[in-house]
Amino acid sequence: MEQILSQDEVDALLKGIAGGEIEEPEEPIDAEQLAYAPYDFSRQERIVQVKMPALEFINDSFLRAMRGSLTNALRRILDITMVPMELERFGAFVRTLPVPSSLQIFKMEPFRGHALLVLEPKLVFTLVENFLGGTGTRTVRIEGRDFTAIEQRLIRRVVNILLADLEKAWYSLQPLKVQYVRSEINPQFAKICEPEDVVVINRYDVDMDRAVGSITTCIPLTNLESVKKKLFTTFQREQSEEDIQIQRVLQENIKNVPVEFKVQLGKAAIAAGEVLELDKGDIIQLDRRKDDLLPAFVAGVRKYMGTPGLHRGNKAFLIKRKVLDQEKD
Repeated sequence: MEQILSQDEVDALLKGIAGGEIEEPEEPIDAEQLAYAPYDFSRQERIVQVKMPALEFINDSFLRAMRGSLTNALRRILDITMVPMELERFGAFVRTLPVPSSLQIFKMEPFRGHALLVLEPKLVFTLVENFLGGTGTRTVRIEGRDFTAIEQRLIRRVVNILLADLEKAWYSLQPLKVQYVRSEINPQFAKICEPEDVVVINRYDVDMDRAVGSITTCIPLTNLESVKKKLFTTFQREQSEEDIQIQRVLQENIKNVPVEFKVQLGKAAIAAGEVLELDKGDIIQLDRRKDDLLPAFVAGVRKYMGTPGLHRGNKAFLIKRKVLDQEKD
């Protein structure tokens, strides 16, 4: 049965609202009507893609080194192309990885945290078949199986090659030590950072007579915080192994070059006539006191200040400090 208010009840209700005794219910606010949306400043939904010229240079160096190393290891020509670098959330990246995947966790010292090297399963089985003498064209069922012990051992051989190439590629920007940590096949167990953390994704597509698969590096952006400014520079000089070896040889040769080392006790200005009259036992007054520091010259350049003395019966010079400014010190 419907409940209908009488006229007296309606009048009493309107009187209460007008007098403030009864509060009017607030109408819900439509967010779309006001054209605004809630925003969480602690978590940016949209990632702005930025250019890092130095990192792109490193990726290009890694590509060339990897192409040569894998070609020599497999004894066949590989065509490897680089996909443009992307910034992505780690959680979104992991969701794109199939199971099983060859997930190699490694560390880049002195950077903190871990990074990820991903080999697509189709590429893994092709590489394994090539190592075992096959052509790499056989179709292999991937889903529902794990890598065997032999396959994992051959994969590790490829991973060692790739990590060594990555270490060389970084040398021009930041010398570091790349260390293998462990392997996983399930992306859920390869947690190198939090799902909402931003990671740098670099993918390299490998082609051996036909499209095979990809090699991907995943590095958390927070790991690169110490060299973040360098990554935005426009040029980084590349040093090859030959350049490094020549530099070492030059350094060793310079260390063995003989140089003249002199210590100046003091100076005195006297007339030529006085010099002619000098005799044994005469004393020449120098411009330095006994407790003054004496300058030491290396190849004619003043380098040190110190005091003279004897050491094990030989004349010696005790270095007190280095000369940083030739005019002031």
